[in-house]
Amino acid sequence: MIMAIAGMMAYTDTPTITDVTAQQRYPWNGKVDISYTVTGDIAAEAKQRAVFTSLKVTAIDMVANTTNIATQLSGDTALTAGTHKFVWDMNAEGLTFRSSNVVFNVLCETTSATYCVIDLSAGANATSYPVTYLASPPSGGFNVDEYKTTKLVLKRLAAGTFKMQGSTNVKLTKPFFCGLFEVTQRQYELVTGSNPCSSTSCGKGNTFPVHYVSYNTIRGSSNGAKWPSSSTVDSTSFMGKLRTRTGLDFDLPTEAQWEYACRAGTTTTYSYGNSANGNYMWYYDNSSSKSHPVGSKSANPWGLYDMHGNVWEWCLDWYGTLAYGTDPKGTSSGSNRVRRGGCWDYFADYCTSSRRGNNDPSHGGNDYSGFRLVRTLSE
Repeated sequence: MIMAIAGMMAYTDTPTITDVTAQQRYPWNGKVDISYTVTGDIAAEAKQRAVFTSLKVTAIDMVANTTNIATQLSGDTALTAGTHKFVWDMNAEGLTFRSSNVVFNVLCETTSATYCVIDLSAGANATSYPVTYLASPPSGGFNVDEYKTTKLVLKRLAAGTFKMQGSTNVKLTKPFFCGLFEVTQRQYELVTGSNPCSSTSCGKGNTFPVHYVSYNTIRGSSNGAKWPSSSTVDSTSFMGKLRTRTGLDFDLPTEAQWEYACRAGTTTTYSYGNSANGNYMWYYDNSSSKSHPVGSKSANPWGLYDMHGNVWEWCLDWYGTLAYGTDPKGTSSGSNRVRRGGCWDYFADYCTSSRRGNNDPSHGGNDYSGFRLVRTLSE
């Protein structure tokens, strides 16, 4: 007997699951043969949208008005392009109904990933870097050398509103991934083939934040200098190489994204309170006049490290009148780019959630030229 079938779209546009068929075996032995066709590359779409994908099969009894989710499946349940066939053992599921009153649904179910991990271990000559998504931290957590050297890890932050500079509402309509750590010297070297930090006097080592890098070095001085009119970057820049090898549009944060991530839902002077606290940041009073390995101080409430102090962090925006409202991108032009967060060589009041800094985008200094990655999602 051919069952009534409903094919479901995987996404609002493409790819899709179509041509779903289901047929019980005769004589009845509790098994149903099901086939479906995938159009488009669901795995590639999942990578772009930063979601986990899985096949979800249900049987809806239209008379009893009940829905049963399949777990006892065998065969080809892949989500690659083409036609796939599998068997649902309904007896093993504890289901006994079999009639034309049953509708089978086959769809692609998605859930949002919490973490994005980029594997840089293939180095500067690699043609691609594997990108994986995680729902939760691995055993042992992320604050270990692996995620400060051969792997880059970012955390998904939900869209939301906050008071920029502690006073004016800003609305970010899109979620984005934000680096747990400032990009380290080893990570920068694995992408570009070089480490610009040659002196130990200001902090040198695999897990130290990279410094002596300019805005133009990170994004490029040609296409990369056109923000906010264009989000493109030079292919030879750090971001250009990372984008090419991952197929994903990583970038610097906007100034609004940076402060949103730094505040982590707080309204205090620092993300941890109103008074300077050396447990959370490297600054003039406790740094011994140099930077320190990332993640060696406590994280902010969203698990992001070194948002205060250690090295200044470049943002996308031109420095000028602060932009507010919805998804602000800063002024259209300027002479200096924004830097945020303070650094090891500045007093605590430069390391607050709201303090703004700026510098010539072509200049890289030992204290203020670090950065962290973000990737803005479409939904």
